[in-house]
Amino acid sequence: MAYGTSLAGELVRIDYASDDGSFAVGRLSTDEGEVVAVGPIAHLTPGAHLRLDGSWSEHPKYGKRFRVRGVLVEEPKTLHGLRRYLAGGAVRGIKKELAGRVVNRFGLDTLRVLDEEPEKLLKVPGIGKKRLEQIVESWEADKAGRDLVVLLQGHGLGQAVANRVLERYGERALAVVSGQPYRLAEDIPGIGFRTADAIARAVGVGLDDPRRVDAGVRFLLAEAASDGHCFLPRRVLEERAAALQIDRIDAGISRLVLAGRVVQKLHDDPGLTALYASEVDAQERRVAESLAGRLEDRFRSPSERVRSAESRVGLELNEDQRRAVELGLSCGVAVITGGPGTGKTTIVRVLLEAASLAKEKWALAAPTGRAARRLSESCGREGKTLHRLLEYSMQKQGFTRDVSNPLEVDGVLVDEASMMDLALMDALLSALPSGARLVLVGDADQLPSVGAGRVLGDLISTGTVPVASLNQVYRQAEDSAIVRNAWRILRGLPTVSAEKNPDKALRQDFFVVRREDDLQARETLKTIVSERLPALGFDPVADVQVLTPMHKGPLGSRAVNEMLQDLINPDGKEFLRGQKRIREGDRVLQVRNDYDNDIFNGDIGRVSQIEAGALSIDFDGREVVLVGEQLDQVELAYAISIHKSQGSEYRAVLVMLSTGHHVMLRRNLVYTAITRAQEFCAVVGSRRALGMAIRRTGGNDRYTGLAERLSR
Repeated sequence: MAYGTSLAGELVRIDYASDDGSFAVGRLSTDEGEVVAVGPIAHLTPGAHLRLDGSWSEHPKYGKRFRVRGVLVEEPKTLHGLRRYLAGGAVRGIKKELAGRVVNRFGLDTLRVLDEEPEKLLKVPGIGKKRLEQIVESWEADKAGRDLVVLLQGHGLGQAVANRVLERYGERALAVVSGQPYRLAEDIPGIGFRTADAIARAVGVGLDDPRRVDAGVRFLLAEAASDGHCFLPRRVLEERAAALQIDRIDAGISRLVLAGRVVQKLHDDPGLTALYASEVDAQERRVAESLAGRLEDRFRSPSERVRSAESRVGLELNEDQRRAVELGLSCGVAVITGGPGTGKTTIVRVLLEAASLAKEKWALAAPTGRAARRLSESCGREGKTLHRLLEYSMQKQGFTRDVSNPLEVDGVLVDEASMMDLALMDALLSALPSGARLVLVGDADQLPSVGAGRVLGDLISTGTVPVASLNQVYRQAEDSAIVRNAWRILRGLPTVSAEKNPDKALRQDFFVVRREDDLQARETLKTIVSERLPALGFDPVADVQVLTPMHKGPLGSRAVNEMLQDLINPDGKEFLRGQKRIREGDRVLQVRNDYDNDIFNGDIGRVSQIEAGALSIDFDGREVVLVGEQLDQVELAYAISIHKSQGSEYRAVLVMLSTGHHVMLRRNLVYTAITRAQEFCAVVGSRRALGMAIRRTGGNDRYTGLAERLSR
């Protein structure tokens, strides 16, 4: 561990500890006197001798403190520390007075006696055979857990992770961690390959150990999947392996292919051979096979029914829109794609009405909760998240609806389909009954899915899937400067701020506020959020969403969230979990799917109450109470990443751009951000960064094989 500064001393006491043990405030007795230490030390017993790695910081209220990043625990160095250690609950059955007698008898040899000669404790007054059995049972039962926590803490992992390891492996936990450390990377959330590798180094696993090579290959493929790739070309995998000092890749790949854990698609150029994790290869193959079969399905031409549906809905479609509806009703699989203002919602309403005229049952779905609710509101019919539609089961750890229990529908329409990853598409197709239609509606110019794959883009690019592309913008949308600028961005043209636009017929709903200095941009943001937008009727908490390309930096979501929390909600009752500070009244974002509470990644709520370590959060009128590890699933949402905003719309959007975001700046990123705004959008920050983003295309290329499989 190399975090900058080391500190050694005896733990005197713990003054405060969060419920999950991930954060605590303790006092340490050192050679220079007593100091305050903060960090993942809640599991430690007073009296233990610690070696801490971290750094010093100055808190405006609490003064100088040592911020802990890593912990190594040693046996108590003093008799006083040993008494404190035993009396503090290190061994059940030994209380304060008895701890003193034990230490007086055995001195600093006490812990060795407990380990090797516990029968000697019978010589201590107050310890009989029954008490001895209790002490020995407690010591042996806790020893593996204590040793495990010490080992994990030595690599910066806290009590919460140790609990997951113990829960997963039980009494074998320490043996697994010591003998099969790479299993942790695949089995335990919160432990990646690099951490497992550090543990492996500590327990003596060599750099060229086959277990390390095999785990490294699997890790690199999993890491690639988290970046959106379905496979890696062999040459790319070799380059990434070299960066991790993983050698003998050929042997590792051969072992994994033989074991069925990696699949390779050979190429004339060996460096371009595609290497898939076996589960991703199976998903891509199933999706391609299912789509290929459904592409052969054809249904009766619905032209007359579509015109009747238009009349019933009270809308008149243009030719492109009418063709899109007919395509969706007559093909086994169809894609409808278009930018803002092209009437995708209108098409969905007419399509569903036409399906109703034929007495057909269709399901409406979207990848996120917010997108599903928008679909429901715009169509007047129930829309579900795909996870709800497919009936995810915590007990099954998968979907209840599948090939053996298909959906009872004639068709499924998925909105915001650009967000669908390969795994979700595989699950949906598995649950779609034979003869049912699938219509995917989305904007192909938006960011691709967070998960592996580029499903919508791949289907469009094949030329084998029927696609209706909408390009004509409705008049009411054409009057919006937001929509006009979104289309300008797609064509690579610079944006035009409302106050500089000569066309006064346009709504004044899009602005560029130039601030080349990040700190000036922050101050401008504060003014817009606290003064300008409220004056226009926007609630800073309910209506305004700040979007930013990155989490880090002065204009990243973390720093901006802290700033806006103190600006908008400075006095709410506070809840502290680790370094996370949440207050009553805060706007928060759900960052993982929580099937028990029916809330999903991307859902935004407002904290209504904090009580006894629990958060009550209002998610669009539905109260949800989160406790324990569920609290790790929410974070402040005054500012969120542009990726997290996919599938959502907000009354007012403020997009923060800096040249410091240059790694992320791409045309589809800023296009996605701007098209989240319904009534007001302002880009605040560097004009140079905005120009850079508009000019740069690509950067989101992915290694996928779906289009090739469909084109065969």
